[in-house]
Amino acid sequence: MNRLLENLAPSRLIRRFKEKDERYTIKFHMPGLSKDDVKITVEDGMLFIRGEHKDEEEGSDDDEFWSAATYGYYNTSLMLLEDAKVEEIKAEMKDGVLHVVIPKDETKKKQIKEVHVG
Repeated sequence: MNRLLENLAPSRLIRRFKEKDERYTIKFHMPGLSKDDVKITVEDGMLFIRGEHKDEEEGSDDDEFWSAATYGYYNTSLMLLEDAKVEEIKAEMKDGVLHVVIPKDETKKKQIKEVHVG
């Protein structure tokens, strides 16, 4: 689990990471971004999440002209554990929160061996 979280500070993961027997679930708060603004890729055992949103408005009232622009950018990555089923990772964006579900491969369970101290 530590390798999965090594790129995220513990304060950023409070109530964002859950581990169950069959999966890991992580949520990312991405206010202002829609599912079309977010791109998720997996490369060399790393999960990359990027989001970008640009919004520009122009208008005029009587003799006044106005314009407004907003910009938001989100970029994070984390190393996947060896038991992650990369081909079955799913994500859903709802109300500005991205939920990523990473299923576990039960055939790759960690083998723990106790070593006798003599």
